[in-house]
Amino acid sequence: MFAAAILTAASMHAQTIEKQDTLDTSYVTAVKEKMRNTTQTGLMRLDGDKLRSGVAVFGTPDVIKHLQMLPGVAAGNELMSGLYVHGGDGNDNLFLLDGVPLYNITHFGGFFSSFNTDVVDNLDFYKSGFPARYGGRLSSVVDVETKEGDMFKYHGNLSLGLIDGRIQLEGPIVKGKTSFNFGIRRSWMDVVTIPAIAYANHRNGNNPKASGGYSMQDLNARVTHIFSGRSKLNVIAFWGRDYLHAGLDQKESGSTMGINVSSMWGTLATSANWDYKFSKTLRGKLTGYYSRSGSDVGYKFDVNSSADGGSMRITMDDDNICAVGDAGVKYDFDFYKGDTHHMRFGASAVYHHYKATREYSQFRQMPGADGETDSNTDGNTYSAFEPAVYYEDEMFLAYNFTLNAGVRASLFSTPVRTWARLEPRAALKWLITKDLCTKLSYTRMSQYAHLVSAMYIELPTNSWMPSTIGAGPMISDQIAGGLYFTPQHFKFNLEGWYKTMHNMLTYNGANAFYPPLVNWEKSFTAGNGRSWGLEAEATYETPKLELSAYYTLSWTWREFMAYYPFPFPDHNDNRHKINLVGTWRPGKHWSLFFNWNYHTGNRITLPSHVIQTGHGLSSMLFEAPYNAKLPDYHRLDLGADYTFTNKKGHRWNFNLSVYNAYNHMNASFAMLDADANGNYYGLAYGLIPIIPTLSVSYKF
Repeated sequence: MFAAAILTAASMHAQTIEKQDTLDTSYVTAVKEKMRNTTQTGLMRLDGDKLRSGVAVFGTPDVIKHLQMLPGVAAGNELMSGLYVHGGDGNDNLFLLDGVPLYNITHFGGFFSSFNTDVVDNLDFYKSGFPARYGGRLSSVVDVETKEGDMFKYHGNLSLGLIDGRIQLEGPIVKGKTSFNFGIRRSWMDVVTIPAIAYANHRNGNNPKASGGYSMQDLNARVTHIFSGRSKLNVIAFWGRDYLHAGLDQKESGSTMGINVSSMWGTLATSANWDYKFSKTLRGKLTGYYSRSGSDVGYKFDVNSSADGGSMRITMDDDNICAVGDAGVKYDFDFYKGDTHHMRFGASAVYHHYKATREYSQFRQMPGADGETDSNTDGNTYSAFEPAVYYEDEMFLAYNFTLNAGVRASLFSTPVRTWARLEPRAALKWLITKDLCTKLSYTRMSQYAHLVSAMYIELPTNSWMPSTIGAGPMISDQIAGGLYFTPQHFKFNLEGWYKTMHNMLTYNGANAFYPPLVNWEKSFTAGNGRSWGLEAEATYETPKLELSAYYTLSWTWREFMAYYPFPFPDHNDNRHKINLVGTWRPGKHWSLFFNWNYHTGNRITLPSHVIQTGHGLSSMLFEAPYNAKLPDYHRLDLGADYTFTNKKGHRWNFNLSVYNAYNHMNASFAMLDADANGNYYGLAYGLIPIIPTLSVSYKF
């Protein structure tokens, strides 16, 4: 049993720390056994080496883009780090970094994620069958664990890609007792754009004069101290920030005009966890953490003109600030009762603070008149307290039956109302033969936080808000089950799901860059969602060759009776999705990769009728939401790694990746157009061409 294997590894660790290689081997073996025999449906585990290999868009391996290839997951807009799992809205995924919830996990407006693969040890991804220890989101759990530093040797990695560079270092502080692991990334797009803009200004004679740039950086740090074979402390920190600014100043005939736009957003997360082994069968982890995500987006417009009749000046300032912060503590326990029960139980308490403000001011001075100033400040701050307890038991009912049953209970208390939710979870596995099993699971999930957004894309103006009287918690119920066959070198999985989602929110206002901040609930409509489908996976794996084929057949529907009386398909209702993934290692130096992606087109809303109202005017009528489908999407990505080790034992790796290798311009959006005869037709536009990337890394 995997429980015995884990206890054996822990016992070896208590006996001697010097046998580091033996301990690692035992632990990895236990994890592989656990993953093969896990009771949960919809679970996939990826290790750091898997995440660091393959096609690297922009020269940067990306966690979310690996997950987007899996069955049951829609990617949304091309190149973005969207994650729409089993019909979810994208804001209903629980992202954990070393146990700390993160609200913002993207850089560059969503083009790549905040997870630095250089420091990632492993990742657990749940699409269904969620254990009771997870809560707070409806659709998925992405649980990322960073690596502990090497206790005995110093080593690291340097990487250079198309848009960023990375440095990772690890080693002992006190040999055998204390270690560190440190990783930092930074983009250099601003290094390229600033001199390019300066040259353009010089060519234009500095009129108009442009300015601008974009920079991204993030940092991961982890310090581990081993008090004894039973006690260990980890102190972990993550910080990430993006800064984007652009400006234009123009002078003409004694007049000046300037506009400047700036946007800064980022995340800070810190934690300390103490892992203590009370006995051979009981282990506990106490964690305290603080997490904060926020953004500051604004613009300034200034016009100044002098004339014989006096001066005229108009200035406008707009600043939009959004932030959410968590301070929490949790205590998790693992208890083994022989080989028949593996119990997990614990409690947590989190204090949430939400803030969203918008400051607007305008100054006007016309010739011969006094100046006038208008200013306005909108916004709200909210606080909430969320305690929770959970219990789950992995029970071995017989040699071939395993049941994971549990329940999670939580409260969400605000100054105006308190909600209580009870979330039962159950998963059953029947091991038919040593290579064939069937599984069935049921989960209920609750989500108390809402992402307030006026657009269907990731923007720093989006703001997290708590449940209120006008917008209560969301709830999902999901049933999943399937067959899983794992003969030697092969893996065949067939899994289906049916999920209902209640009290989902959708924006019902006009197109806007900034979402509403005051009484925001009035600009959103509550409704329900349904998703069901079938996933198939076939994998062949040898030391030199890995081939995987994923297929998803799915339906995703929404019901918002306030503005449409019938169910309608969602934006990401992709009926068919196919992903083919391959890796071939022809020799010790070369690794070759390919990904082929296909899915039926995303859905959009287009006018179904155009009525001429006279005087050259027309009116457009819309039959239903998301009534049109974009052309089907398909793309081939290729990659190659060339690796060699020098005389010092240091490893060089060169990666060549080609995104969209046959340059198929997939449709990003569409609109209605008319020909010379007044006949209307839909016109789709593609934005993303072929993108080749060369990156290099040096591991020492």
